[in-house]
Amino acid sequence: MESASIEADIHTDTPETADGLEAAAAAVARAAQTVKTMVSAGGCAWHEAQTHASLVPFLIEESAEFVDAIERELPADDVRSELGDVLYQVLFHAAIAERDGEGYDLAEVAEQLNQKLIARHPHVFGDRGYMSVEELHAEWERLKEDAAGEARGSRGALDGIPAGMPTLARSAKVVERLKRAGLVNPGAGEGTHEDPLAAAIGPDEQHLAEVGVGDGLLALVMRANSAGVDPDRALRLAVERLSARVMHGED
Repeated sequence: MESASIEADIHTDTPETADGLEAAAAAVARAAQTVKTMVSAGGCAWHEAQTHASLVPFLIEESAEFVDAIERELPADDVRSELGDVLYQVLFHAAIAERDGEGYDLAEVAEQLNQKLIARHPHVFGDRGYMSVEELHAEWERLKEDAAGEARGSRGALDGIPAGMPTLARSAKVVERLKRAGLVNPGAGEGTHEDPLAAAIGPDEQHLAEVGVGDGLLALVMRANSAGVDPDRALRLAVERLSARVMHGED
């Protein structure tokens, strides 16, 4: 489908939807201008002194607070406020980039995002038609290869996973990628003598209770503390061993 046709399809909104989008765009523009004023010379001394690197802890903290609001099922007003703080970080980084002449601003960030979303969802904005979740995972990997100018099938199962992710989150990502690639079966050891959580999670092997897994993880952290072991480092090294072993077999 040609880009003009795509644009036409995207903008066939109802008047109510169009009004909502215009109001959102205007509100974001006002917030962006506020942040831009604060980071500019003569604005706020603290904002003016910040860099992308100095803001990393705040981005992590604000994201964590938004996640916390969701998981605690806080009222909508609280969730909205926390989401606003995450948006503030996006506006902050975009304003710094524009101020420091890094070659992009908020408009370019949003436009590139829009183009990426359209390109990676041909089943929505193109003529691919309905695709299952499994098909979409494979399609997204192919589209990423195309965007990077790589040969089809050249991306490894673990390519693109950030090394700086929190260890537990990165572990989950690695296991999920390896599972999708058919390189590991996470449920293979459930209920066996090799399953370290068998006692903690009870007999229901098909529906592992979240509370049971949480208790099992906490028990392992306590055992690590008793043994003088850093559990974060232990998990990080275990994931590295798994990745090396499995990917060596893949190669």
